[in-house]
Amino acid sequence: MTVASAPLTFRKTAETYALHPFNPLKLLAHSDRIRAMLDGERVFPVSVELDLSLICNHACAWCSFDEFRAKNPISLPTARVLTLIDELVECGVKSVTLTGGGEPLVHKSAVEIMRKLTSSGLSWGLVTNGSRLDGERADAVAAGATFCRVSLDAGLALTHQAIHKTPGGTGDGVRQFDAILANIKRMRSLSDTLTIGASFCVFDCNIREILTAARLVKERGGNYLEVRPVYPTAWRGGRQDDAGISDENIDAAKMEISIARKALQDDTFQIIGMIDRFDAVRAFRHRDYYDRCRISALSTVISSDGEIYTCCVHRGLPQFKSGNVLQQPFREAWLGQQRRDVEDSIDIDKCPKCRYVGLNATIQGAFVHNGLHADFI
Repeated sequence: MTVASAPLTFRKTAETYALHPFNPLKLLAHSDRIRAMLDGERVFPVSVELDLSLICNHACAWCSFDEFRAKNPISLPTARVLTLIDELVECGVKSVTLTGGGEPLVHKSAVEIMRKLTSSGLSWGLVTNGSRLDGERADAVAAGATFCRVSLDAGLALTHQAIHKTPGGTGDGVRQFDAILANIKRMRSLSDTLTIGASFCVFDCNIREILTAARLVKERGGNYLEVRPVYPTAWRGGRQDDAGISDENIDAAKMEISIARKALQDDTFQIIGMIDRFDAVRAFRHRDYYDRCRISALSTVISSDGEIYTCCVHRGLPQFKSGNVLQQPFREAWLGQQRRDVEDSIDIDKCPKCRYVGLNATIQGAFVHNGLHADFI
């Protein structure tokens, strides 16, 4: 069984040197695989994002995959998920993140699948809206996951309801927000070693709730609040009810992050501000950081339709289908010509802002250009 060996702790070091789960320097731990990739070898991914379901009990305003989900209200067949896990182990994949797509915990066999992941020896984590993080589902997460991250995105119940479009009226929205917070606290009571975090996508409408959200998560035993700007998703046909964060509020968001850090950050709780992503909202070109996307060889998405997509941003887009695990074994799909052709077709000048910028920049800077002068300690 693979679990975290100790609670995630932080030290009061300068943010430049802070280590946390979103630091792109984690790639240095996989230098052999990266160098093999750069030498032209076909390597298997380090990590796989697995969409158990395209069904979701929330309807978040910024969801990139709303149209995709609406046309495909499906879940991966349980039997195929279980054999797929064995195939990922055989291929040397290190970790699986259950995410979406939809809400992974709506899958009817979520508990069985999470137990299978634990027994397989794979490291695994869960990204969830937190509403179904209870009962046997909570027990299965506590027993084997490395991390559990709740998409919270608000410090007040009414804001949460407005952003997540939770069902029911105001009363139901308040009850669900309170239940999600209670579920975070329950997870801490079930495990001292599980890394528990919450994410906070910043809009103009919730920018003043960062401190409040961080306090709520910390009080319930969470280890961190990750704060990032919402990226516009209308470019791919998804619903975009909220325009996101305005340029004038980017600096305000950074200030709110700083205030929250001073008030709450300590050895056991961290405010992880994705400052580079806030800067990218104003002005951004992928080519300012790297000349091609290389992360698609190291991390991939398998969605509920069985399709392998190059990355989370391309999930559901036909031109980025790279093979289907409902039609062939993962190994064959991954090594097939279709994936190679799709990977070669990626034009970073046509890609939107994405969360892989730091990872791609690290590969180019540290490995392609030897910017670290790694042989000199």
